[in-house]
Amino acid sequence: MKPAALFLAVCFLFAGAAPLLLGDAVDLVALKKQEEERRKKLGKSKAKITNDNVNTVAVGGGRYGYVQMEPEESADEDAGPGQAGAPKQDDVTKQPDFWKKQQVDLEQRISTLKADIERGQSDLNRLWSDFYIKNVAAEQEAIRAQIAQLTNQIEQKKLFLSQSETQLEELHEKARKAGVPPGWLR
Repeated sequence: MKPAALFLAVCFLFAGAAPLLLGDAVDLVALKKQEEERRKKLGKSKAKITNDNVNTVAVGGGRYGYVQMEPEESADEDAGPGQAGAPKQDDVTKQPDFWKKQQVDLEQRISTLKADIERGQSDLNRLWSDFYIKNVAAEQEAIRAQIAQLTNQIEQKKLFLSQSETQLEELHEKARKAGVPPGWLR
Protein backbone atom coordinates (compact mmCIF):
# COMPACT_ATOMS: atom_id res chain seq x y z
CA MET A 1 0.00 0.00 0.00
CA LYS A 2 2.89 2.36 0.65
CA PRO A 3 4.20 2.15 -2.92
CA ALA A 4 0.76 3.14 -4.26
CA ALA A 5 0.59 6.16 -1.95
CA LEU A 6 4.13 7.14 -2.94
CA PHE A 7 3.25 6.80 -6.62
CA LEU A 8 0.17 9.06 -6.20
CA ALA A 9 2.20 11.69 -4.32
CA VAL A 10 4.79 11.77 -7.10
CA CYS A 11 2.04 12.11 -9.73
CA PHE A 12 0.46 15.03 -7.89
CA LEU A 13 3.83 16.70 -7.49
CA PHE A 14 4.62 16.43 -11.18
CA ALA A 15 1.13 17.55 -12.16
CA GLY A 16 1.59 20.74 -10.15
CA ALA A 17 5.07 21.37 -11.48
CA ALA A 18 4.28 20.54 -15.13
CA PRO A 19 3.31 24.10 -16.16
CA LEU A 20 6.54 25.44 -14.69
CA LEU A 21 8.64 22.80 -16.40
CA LEU A 22 6.88 23.16 -19.75
CA GLY A 23 6.67 26.96 -19.74
CA ASP A 24 2.86 27.15 -19.76
CA ALA A 25 2.69 29.36 -16.65
CA VAL A 26 -0.17 31.85 -16.48
CA ASP A 27 0.80 35.43 -15.78
CA LEU A 28 -2.04 36.72 -13.60
CA VAL A 29 -0.81 40.33 -13.62
CA ALA A 30 -0.86 40.42 -17.43
CA LEU A 31 -4.28 38.78 -17.43
CA LYS A 32 -5.60 41.44 -15.04
CA LYS A 33 -4.28 44.25 -17.24
CA GLN A 34 -5.93 42.70 -20.31
CA GLU A 35 -9.25 42.51 -18.49
CA GLU A 36 -9.03 46.15 -17.35
CA GLU A 37 -8.33 47.28 -20.90
CA ARG A 38 -11.24 45.25 -22.22
CA ARG A 39 -13.59 46.84 -19.67
CA LYS A 40 -12.39 50.35 -20.54
CA LYS A 41 -13.20 49.71 -24.20
CA LEU A 42 -16.75 48.64 -23.32
CA GLY A 43 -17.60 51.94 -21.63
CA LYS A 44 -20.55 52.49 -19.37
CA SER A 45 -24.11 51.63 -20.25
CA LYS A 46 -26.33 54.59 -21.04
CA ALA A 47 -29.52 52.75 -20.09
CA LYS A 48 -31.10 54.01 -16.88
CA ILE A 49 -33.61 52.22 -14.70
CA THR A 50 -36.62 54.40 -13.94
CA ASN A 51 -40.23 53.84 -12.92
CA ASP A 52 -41.16 53.90 -16.60
CA ASN A 53 -39.24 50.73 -17.43
CA VAL A 54 -40.05 48.76 -14.25
CA ASN A 55 -42.91 46.34 -14.87
CA THR A 56 -44.54 43.65 -12.77
CA VAL A 57 -45.83 40.23 -13.61
CA ALA A 58 -47.98 37.91 -11.52
CA VAL A 59 -46.82 34.30 -11.59
CA GLY A 60 -47.97 31.55 -9.28
CA GLY A 61 -49.72 33.89 -6.88
CA GLY A 62 -46.67 36.15 -6.48
CA ARG A 63 -45.85 39.47 -8.09
CA TYR A 64 -42.38 39.98 -9.48
CA GLY A 65 -40.75 43.07 -10.91
CA TYR A 66 -38.57 43.18 -13.99
CA VAL A 67 -36.87 45.87 -16.02
CA GLN A 68 -37.58 46.27 -19.72
CA MET A 69 -34.27 47.52 -21.08
CA GLU A 70 -34.14 49.45 -24.32
CA PRO A 71 -31.27 49.80 -26.76
CA GLU A 72 -28.85 52.63 -26.00
CA GLU A 73 -29.92 54.64 -29.06
CA SER A 74 -33.57 54.79 -28.03
CA ALA A 75 -32.65 55.65 -24.44
CA ASP A 76 -31.14 58.94 -25.63
CA GLU A 77 -34.11 59.68 -27.88
CA ASP A 78 -36.66 58.95 -25.14
CA ALA A 79 -34.98 61.26 -22.63
CA GLY A 80 -36.21 64.42 -24.38
CA PRO A 81 -39.90 63.54 -24.81
CA GLY A 82 -40.02 61.93 -21.34
CA GLN A 83 -38.99 65.20 -19.75
CA ALA A 84 -41.44 67.16 -21.85
CA GLY A 85 -44.24 64.68 -21.12
CA ALA A 86 -43.99 65.00 -17.33
CA PRO A 87 -45.54 68.49 -17.06
CA LYS A 88 -48.40 67.43 -19.39
CA GLN A 89 -49.83 65.04 -16.77
CA ASP A 90 -53.10 66.04 -15.19
CA ASP A 91 -52.68 68.16 -12.10
CA VAL A 92 -55.41 66.02 -10.48
CA THR A 93 -53.05 63.04 -10.32
CA LYS A 94 -50.60 65.15 -8.34
CA GLN A 95 -53.15 65.74 -5.57
CA PRO A 96 -53.24 63.45 -2.54
CA ASP A 97 -57.06 63.45 -2.52
CA PHE A 98 -57.18 61.82 -5.96
CA TRP A 99 -55.15 58.81 -4.84
CA LYS A 100 -56.61 58.62 -1.34
CA LYS A 101 -60.19 58.60 -2.69
CA GLN A 102 -59.44 55.68 -5.00
CA GLN A 103 -57.76 53.79 -2.18
CA VAL A 104 -60.61 54.42 0.26
CA ASP A 105 -63.20 53.33 -2.31
CA LEU A 106 -61.35 50.07 -2.97
CA GLU A 107 -60.76 49.38 0.72
CA GLN A 108 -64.43 50.07 1.48
CA ARG A 109 -65.51 47.71 -1.31
CA ILE A 110 -63.14 45.03 0.05
CA SER A 111 -64.43 45.36 3.62
CA THR A 112 -68.07 45.28 2.43
CA LEU A 113 -67.42 42.14 0.37
CA LYS A 114 -65.67 40.44 3.30
CA ALA A 115 -68.59 41.23 5.60
CA ASP A 116 -71.08 39.96 2.99
CA ILE A 117 -69.10 36.75 2.57
CA GLU A 118 -69.01 36.16 6.33
CA ARG A 119 -72.74 36.85 6.64
CA GLY A 120 -73.47 34.57 3.68
CA GLN A 121 -71.30 31.83 5.15
CA SER A 122 -73.15 31.96 8.47
CA ASP A 123 -76.49 31.82 6.60
CA LEU A 124 -75.17 28.87 4.60
CA ASN A 125 -74.17 27.06 7.80
CA ARG A 126 -77.65 27.69 9.22
CA LEU A 127 -79.27 26.31 6.06
CA TRP A 128 -77.11 23.18 6.17
CA SER A 129 -78.08 22.54 9.78
CA ASP A 130 -81.77 23.03 8.84
CA PHE A 131 -81.28 20.64 5.93
CA TYR A 132 -80.02 17.87 8.21
CA ILE A 133 -82.67 18.52 10.87
CA LYS A 134 -85.61 18.26 8.44
CA ASN A 135 -86.75 14.77 7.59
CA VAL A 136 -89.29 15.69 4.94
CA ALA A 137 -87.94 15.36 1.40
CA ALA A 138 -89.90 18.34 0.05
CA GLU A 139 -88.49 20.64 2.74
CA GLN A 140 -84.96 19.33 2.11
CA GLU A 141 -85.29 20.05 -1.62
CA ALA A 142 -86.42 23.63 -0.90
CA ILE A 143 -83.48 24.12 1.44
CA ARG A 144 -81.10 22.54 -1.09
CA ALA A 145 -82.19 25.12 -3.69
CA GLN A 146 -81.53 27.94 -1.22
CA ILE A 147 -78.11 26.44 -0.41
CA ALA A 148 -77.19 26.29 -4.11
CA GLN A 149 -78.28 29.89 -4.67
CA LEU A 150 -76.42 31.16 -1.60
CA THR A 151 -73.29 29.19 -2.54
CA ASN A 152 -73.27 30.81 -6.00
CA GLN A 153 -73.65 34.26 -4.44
CA ILE A 154 -70.76 33.62 -2.05
CA GLU A 155 -68.53 32.39 -4.88
CA GLN A 156 -69.32 35.50 -6.94
CA LYS A 157 -68.49 37.73 -3.99
CA LYS A 158 -65.20 35.88 -3.48
CA LEU A 159 -64.37 36.50 -7.12
CA PHE A 160 -65.22 40.21 -6.77
CA LEU A 161 -63.12 40.32 -3.59
CA SER A 162 -60.05 38.90 -5.33
CA GLN A 163 -60.52 41.35 -8.22
CA SER A 164 -60.82 44.28 -5.80
CA GLU A 165 -57.68 43.22 -3.94
CA THR A 166 -55.84 43.00 -7.26
CA GLN A 167 -57.10 46.47 -8.20
CA LEU A 168 -55.82 47.81 -4.87
CA GLU A 169 -52.37 46.31 -5.53
CA GLU A 170 -52.42 47.79 -9.03
CA LEU A 171 -53.40 51.18 -7.61
CA HIS A 172 -50.37 51.10 -5.30
CA GLU A 173 -48.12 50.12 -8.21
CA LYS A 174 -49.63 52.81 -10.45
CA ALA A 175 -49.16 55.40 -7.72
CA ARG A 176 -45.56 54.34 -7.22
CA LYS A 177 -44.87 54.68 -10.95
CA ALA A 178 -46.55 58.11 -10.96
CA GLY A 179 -44.16 59.25 -8.23
CA VAL A 180 -46.77 59.52 -5.48
CA PRO A 181 -45.18 59.78 -2.02
CA PRO A 182 -45.95 56.67 0.08
CA GLY A 183 -47.51 58.78 2.84
CA TRP A 184 -50.45 59.72 0.63
CA LEU A 185 -51.71 56.13 0.58
CA ARG A 186 -51.33 55.29 4.26
